[in-house]
Formats: sequence, structure tokens, C-alpha cells
Amino acid sequence: MSIRGSVDSLTTEGAQGWAFDGRDGEQLALQALYDGRIIGEAVADRHRHDLAEAGFGDGHCGFEIRFYEPIDAALLPFVSIRPRGGDVELPRFAATGYADFFRSLHARHPSAGRSRSVLGGLWTDRTDARQLLAGRIAAGTAPADLAAPLGALIEDGHAVLRNALAPAGLGEAERALLAAGVPGEPIGADDASAAARAALAELLFRDVTLRPLRAALDDQPCCTRIVPLRGLADAFGQASTAEALPSPAECLALVAVAGGDAVLDVVRDSHRLPEFTSEGRSRWIAPSPATLDMALAQGLSVDQVALTPADLVILGPGTLHRLRVVAGAVGLRAWVLPRRVTPARFLTGHAAALPLRHPTGAMLAA
Repeated sequence: MSIRGSVDSLTTEGAQGWAFDGRDGEQLALQALYDGRIIGEAVADRHRHDLAEAGFGDGHCGFEIRFYEPIDAALLPFVSIRPRGGDVELPRFAATGYADFFRSLHARHPSAGRSRSVLGGLWTDRTDARQLLAGRIAAGTAPADLAAPLGALIEDGHAVLRNALAPAGLGEAERALLAAGVPGEPIGADDASAAARAALAELLFRDVTLRPLRAALDDQPCCTRIVPLRGLADAFGQASTAEALPSPAECLALVAVAGGDAVLDVVRDSHRLPEFTSEGRSRWIAPSPATLDMALAQGLSVDQVALTPADLVILGPGTLHRLRVVAGAVGLRAWVLPRRVTPARFLTGHAAALPLRHPTGAMLAA
């Protein structure tokens, strides 16, 4: 008899999944065991449309086991689901297995460092990022002069690089390129804008910007899009929800202004919000209003950061922010990903997104 199945969910109160032995009309009796002791039983007879469409009989092979009594979360990695009287253990869905492991670890060691998202993310957004930064500086893998900007990115969710674009900030050609663009839409990649885009790359890829970007991303940065911003108030948003990124929690945003001053509103501590919204969606991919509602419900305040044309700001993926640009000025927001996770369409010229390679190894795909 060949048994197929999976444990799709495992909590302190029970387990859910499916099991099929290839015989129509006969359902498997399953047991949940811990340390050789039966802690719950059920028959895999629940109907699931997805399994029926996949050809597993008539689809009546789903199960839900309610444990006789709740168990300690630290014991979940050691619970097995097996057919009654058999020794074959149903495999776990990969994400469930990892969640069980970390749930057990954190139950025993609440202060253990972790990513703020099941999607993974940058080391600067881990709960133990401060300790990691100190270790990197002590080991020499991160220069000591980056302690301030990386520390600000960790603590505040953003780092303001004063005079990073000194002495003049964006030039006339770059300002004209941004002014001609549609607010909120990426600038084009036509031949006429090639020189201005190259100049933008020279500004964004200056050493003062590249070094903290490389350190935060653990990779060469690739700027996938540059968006012009105009008007008195840009809507609140976060870098991770800009588009369907391949790794939403593994990105940064750059913000600058040209032709006048601006104010960057940052929701304080928004990068440390709980992962899931009230609707059960990860805040890293949920629409920004849902994350803003979460921030407001927790009473988070808004910090106002005054920017000049010589300043540049690095923002973490989950930091809620908006840029307010004075009349006659134009803002710039750029999305930066590690080169290892950059979408193929940005690197192969699809959708008019041709990469511009900088001598430093960084890339601009505007």
C-alpha cells in the first residue's frame, strides 16, 4: 500500500492535512503521536476540491485531528502524524516545519533573534540586528564608520545621509527628466533620457550611498525603478509593497528631492510592527492602508524629517513614509534590491528596463 499525504497545519491544539492510500471509498484512520503516546485521532474523510481535481479519488481524504488536550508549543517539532497501527510518518509542508521549529525555539528562548517576517528579509531588520552589527564591526566585515547609518536604519527604520548629494544635488537634466515623468510611475528608458539616467546613477551610486547599501543588502545593489514625486503630499507607503517583488522583505528605498526642500513623514517604529494585519495578511505584502491602520491602532506617531537637495534617505522595507514636496520641486523615490534577487525582467531588457552597469558593480535598471 502506497500512502501519500501531508501535514498542512500543526498547532498546539491539533493538526490538519490530507492522506490517501490509492483506494477509492476507503479512508485512512490517522493518529497524532508524541513520545509514543497517542494524543489525538481522526479519519481522513473530509472532502477537498483541490485533492479531487488533482486525482486523489473523490477528494474525501482531508483530515483534522483535535488533540485530547493542548500541548506545549515547544513539543510541536516532535509530534508525528501516522496511519493507525503503521510506522509511516506523513511529511510536513515545508513552511509548517520551519514555523514549528522557530515556535519551539522562541518558546524556550524568547530573546533569540529572528526575522520579523516569515518571508525572510534583510539582516538589518532582524530583532537582534544591533548585536549582529556590533559583531560585524568587531570582526572587520563592516567598517566602523558605518555604525551610525546602519544603526539608524536598524533603530529608526531609516537613515538620513546629510549632504550625500553635495554640493548641488540633482542637476538640471536629471530634474527635467523627473519633472517630465508621470508622478508615481517609473521613468522611461528611451535614448533621449540615457545621459540623465547615467547622471542619476552617478549620484545614487556615490561611495557615501553605496557602502551602507552594500552592507545592508549583503550584496551589490540594483536600482530597479526610479519614480518622480510631485505635490504637497505623497500617500503613505512602504518599499516592500511597491510592486510584486521577488523578495518583498529584502529591499530598500532611496528618497531625495530636487529644486527645493521637502519634508519626509516617517511613521515612528513602523518597521517593528507585528507581521500580520487584522485580516491575516503579512504587512510586508498587504496594501499600505492596512499597515497604516495597524500603526494608528498602536498609537504610533509621525516624525518629520526636513530634507534639502543635498540629502538622501535610505528606508527599510517595512517603514511607512511619505514625501511632501514644495511647489516647484520634484521628489525621487528609487527601489533597491540585492542583485541576487532582482527580477529577471529587469536584467534582460523586458518591459523597456535595460540595465545600466556602473563601474562599482552596482546596477540601475530604470
